[in-house]
Amino acid sequence: MRYEAYSYADPLFYDSPVRWATLEEFPAAGEPAPAGWARNTREVWVGYQPVDLQLPEQGWKVHVSARMDNAPRILDTVRNYCFEHRVAFKFLRSPSLVQTQNAKYASRGSSGKFMTLYPVGDQELERCLVDLDSALGGEPGPYILSDLRWREGPLYLRYGGFVEQFCRTETGELVLAFREPSGALRPDVRRAVFEVPDWAPVPAVLTQALADSARNSMGDFPYTVERALHFSNGGGIYLGRPTGGGPQVVLKEARPYAGLDQRADDAVQRLGREHEILRRLSGLAAVPEALGYLTAWEHHFLVQEFVEGEPLHRWFGLNYPLVHPHTDDAAVADYRAKALRILDGVTEGLRAIHERGIVFGDLHPRNLIVRPDGGVTFVDFELASPVDEFIRPALGAAGFAAPAGLTGFQVDEHALAALRLWLFLPLMPLTVLSPGKAGTLVRAARQRFALSPQVLPDPPAPAVPTPPTATSTTEETDRAFQELLSGEPAAWPRLREELTAAITASATPERADRLFPGDPGQFTHDGLGLSYGAAGVLWALHTTGAAIDPDHVGWLLDAVNREPCRPGLFLGAHGVAYVLDLLGRRTEALDLLERLGKDDLDGLGPDLAGGLAGVGLTLRHFARATGDRALREAAVDAAERAVARLRLDRPDGAAPPAGARTGLMHGPTGTALLLLHLHEDSGDAALLNLARRALDLDLARCVVAEDGTLQVDDGTRVLPYLESGSAGIAAVLDSYLRRRPDAALAERLEQIRGAAEPEFIVQSGLFNGRAGLIALLRQAQGDGTAHAAVIRRHVRRLAWHAVPYRGHPAFPGEQLLRLSMDLATGTAGVLSALGTVFADTPAMPFWPTA
Repeated sequence: MRYEAYSYADPLFYDSPVRWATLEEFPAAGEPAPAGWARNTREVWVGYQPVDLQLPEQGWKVHVSARMDNAPRILDTVRNYCFEHRVAFKFLRSPSLVQTQNAKYASRGSSGKFMTLYPVGDQELERCLVDLDSALGGEPGPYILSDLRWREGPLYLRYGGFVEQFCRTETGELVLAFREPSGALRPDVRRAVFEVPDWAPVPAVLTQALADSARNSMGDFPYTVERALHFSNGGGIYLGRPTGGGPQVVLKEARPYAGLDQRADDAVQRLGREHEILRRLSGLAAVPEALGYLTAWEHHFLVQEFVEGEPLHRWFGLNYPLVHPHTDDAAVADYRAKALRILDGVTEGLRAIHERGIVFGDLHPRNLIVRPDGGVTFVDFELASPVDEFIRPALGAAGFAAPAGLTGFQVDEHALAALRLWLFLPLMPLTVLSPGKAGTLVRAARQRFALSPQVLPDPPAPAVPTPPTATSTTEETDRAFQELLSGEPAAWPRLREELTAAITASATPERADRLFPGDPGQFTHDGLGLSYGAAGVLWALHTTGAAIDPDHVGWLLDAVNREPCRPGLFLGAHGVAYVLDLLGRRTEALDLLERLGKDDLDGLGPDLAGGLAGVGLTLRHFARATGDRALREAAVDAAERAVARLRLDRPDGAAPPAGARTGLMHGPTGTALLLLHLHEDSGDAALLNLARRALDLDLARCVVAEDGTLQVDDGTRVLPYLESGSAGIAAVLDSYLRRRPDAALAERLEQIRGAAEPEFIVQSGLFNGRAGLIALLRQAQGDGTAHAAVIRRHVRRLAWHAVPYRGHPAFPGEQLLRLSMDLATGTAGVLSALGTVFADTPAMPFWPTA
């Protein structure tokens, strides 16, 4: 759900929350620092610190919680206190950020934090707690789950970093850190539960608060919780039983002042309304019974009848035929019949709800249960309201939430029409991104599933006419895009030109944080790198022979000199140096590489994305380009470090650390790719042995699905994709097998290729979508044409995702909520994959060689 926060600032592209949330800031956010104080602004925070105060690396921080209504008052009180007593502090810049921080799908580990104070020493900590507790007088605010509460007020405490320090996790991810007594940095993990490192000093003033925290329990709770079904910042949903025995029930929890919707209603308000609605709907077969309502500790609980079955989105995943290779007409017809029966059940259930005068308000697949008998039950009535007292839902699923012109029962009718389409072609967020895209999907679904216009009608005209936008879809643009994405080689020059035009038109050289719009990763990592930044887009354009604006190269050079650069190939500046070299800027590239060479490699993980494997590949490139033996030795050193991290050199074949990630970008396969490239230089068979061990580690995380395909099992689902799924493993495995044939491994490769063949893929991007599967099939087919028909179908099906941007085809990023132009998730990645098909170019930097 983090993508939601990056969708508010712009209707077309993901953008930083700062750009919308700071339009109306607290007055204090713009005030200059008093004499003797330094002011700094960082993303969503404004901070103040005495200029002569040296903060310790870490300690006990005080967090202040606030609601929307009392945030200005709390800010004034705490801010004045900190200035008077010279306590460093920071606060959220705007009321919108307070709401976002406490929203339903905000991070449970950080939600509630409005202000942070950095008292130095135990005496200052105690004074802050006592004085501010007295001054704030028990002001209400959401409970900060990661913290220790101080008495009854809005003050909370947590031991953590005072200054930003970073370290790598065992899986190689760069995270905020604090320092252990040994001097080593360890991750400063913010979980939704209060924890204190066992070595951290605990001031005496906290003794009573810790004792009170230990007593805060729900020991008299009349239900035994068996497992959690779902969590949001508003609370959890649990499966349980009465403590004295009895049938299973569902317990829906609501936290006071948390889980805010767009009207700033909290979870408790919505839960109370849901309870009243369920009472009005009692006795309906399609609605669970409300069995009770209670308060335990400070949280509210609605007790509901447990309905056996599968949520519709899970039922869909188990039954939809187009997610398997070699789907035949019989499977399509069987699914069509099942889907239409479910739609009949939903229609009948909705009719019964409407007859009781209730608007459901939140109809989408996750709020429908398919029972074992095939019937349908509606769940989650927190957005429902009586039709004569209609309250427009302030939350909603993209593509199902009704536009502003609809009210009352029309809201549910709109969602039912969306559900009818979703059951056959589930790409509903595109209908929000591009007006008219629903028509594209309806026409495609009718054709693929042999549906009549009576079964799947044309989308209704909007209640309020909308003017054309930069992404408006018409039948004419549909036909044009289908011609471009016909899969015919003759269409490639024009297709490349059109994709390039979309990418170039989106550029924002006037901005310092990004050049091309892409995934939110360009704000959480950087806007320069290969995955989400300018370097990746310029690489795709250069590699496929497209035109590059010299000013865009200049932007990247300026950004390198302006921004701090961290090591890493796809999530770091090594990839930037590589691209600058390809673009003819070797001097600047080597200067950047020299800067990066000063970083200590000990903190890097073994991965390709931001770790040793990617660094090694970059160093090898520059060693070959310049003939520098020192760079060659550095590349080998990076490989040896990665091998040691993965324990590939141990005779016992020990597995990597628990929790280690899988696949090409984040798993052992990235190290295998580096080893294969080094083998190409030396012919050393030992490198092939190590590459095989690395691949075996990732193959061990793969499972055979019911359709016979081999995919990565991440613990919750199977993944066929390039970044963390089986496709990335297969691309490197294919390269390995060309050097050392192996019948058993070849059979596994064939199983993975099957996972890359399905007709329906949710996303279009390179790392986690259709473009990456195209790249694998083109790589693994070698010189033959075994997969030519499947590749052509993939290319044609890209038209399902294509959205016009200023008249040119562009593609949505992950979650389909906004367009993206980057290499990992967006249009540049699609361009790159198509280049592998029509121009025999690599799909990504250092793509496995044949």
